[in-house]
Amino acid sequence: MITFLNTQMGSVQIERGVVTSLGLCEPRGEVIDLAGRWLLPGFVDTHCHGAGGAALYSGNPDDVRQAARAHLLSGTTTLFASVATMQLDRMLAAASAIAAANAPNIRAIHFEGPFLSPHRRGAQTASALLHPDEDVYKKLIEAAGGLATSMTIAPELPGAIDLIANHPELTFAVGHTDDDGTCTRQAFAAGARTATHLFNAMPAMTHRRPGPVGVALLDDRVACELIADGTHLSPEALTVALRTAGLDRSILVTDAMAATGLGDGDYQYADRRVTVRDHVARLHGTDTLAGSVHFLSDALAYAVRTLHLTVPQATALVATNAARHYRLDGCGSLAVGNHADLVVLNEDLSVDSVYLAGQRLVSST
Repeated sequence: MITFLNTQMGSVQIERGVVTSLGLCEPRGEVIDLAGRWLLPGFVDTHCHGAGGAALYSGNPDDVRQAARAHLLSGTTTLFASVATMQLDRMLAAASAIAAANAPNIRAIHFEGPFLSPHRRGAQTASALLHPDEDVYKKLIEAAGGLATSMTIAPELPGAIDLIANHPELTFAVGHTDDDGTCTRQAFAAGARTATHLFNAMPAMTHRRPGPVGVALLDDRVACELIADGTHLSPEALTVALRTAGLDRSILVTDAMAATGLGDGDYQYADRRVTVRDHVARLHGTDTLAGSVHFLSDALAYAVRTLHLTVPQATALVATNAARHYRLDGCGSLAVGNHADLVVLNEDLSVDSVYLAGQRLVSST
């Protein structure tokens, strides 16, 4: 048993991997006085491609574990491994490797494609883009070994709305789309419930064409992914999104790529060559962003320092909202009976320590 003292909830006790008591309780077991530090639920990242020098979608289980571990040590105790659009055989191999890796914090697979717009593909492989296809969908789901949870799709593609409507078992997300808003409305009516990295890889909202941005922000059924790394979105865009969708429908994601945590340099991962300069990742030789190089702990600090949110408000954006949206049991909040997946933050919001199922993690470095 561990008792954390002086938390925002009073005392918090954990035992056998779960939270057993909140508030006033007699200190027992190992006693940790937080003394001004924050005790938060472990972070939930629902859109992530890699970190620590490894891509989650490389097709190698060792890479999967390496990338997942890097995020875990930064506080992400629940992770969706995002499979980027590549040739179909590579996507299938990537999904199988993620399922086989048994990384302790990977809880789901997110397919970012292959049913995406060629006009808004971003860093996705152009030659691998496909129109929605039932057989391709089934192959991807089967390869994921029960972990398939979400899929980004461009709703204007032929067959996209039917695929969404025919598969309510998956959470579809509108993204990498050139839609003016018309097909996005249809997608949400058919059952899509997420907007993939809102504003990025989609048309801007205008006074006559709301696009996916305007439609998603105003649909109370939809959760909006936002990348809060200081590069993908301006503080003003983030503030507009947070004020419009509200703090309960907004989810901060990393969209982190393999070089996250490594610093500046030139990197080759899977089928992508990437250059990182001044904490910004771009496809080599282009201005196209190639994901981010930040962790959710960085996103929380950015939300507090730049967007002027409180730590509890920012915690909802990096943990609680995603757990609720994807109906993930036992995580996302400090509650009796939930997993003892915890993050201790220092007063400067840096990560002090991480607990997974009540066990404190120790970095191998």
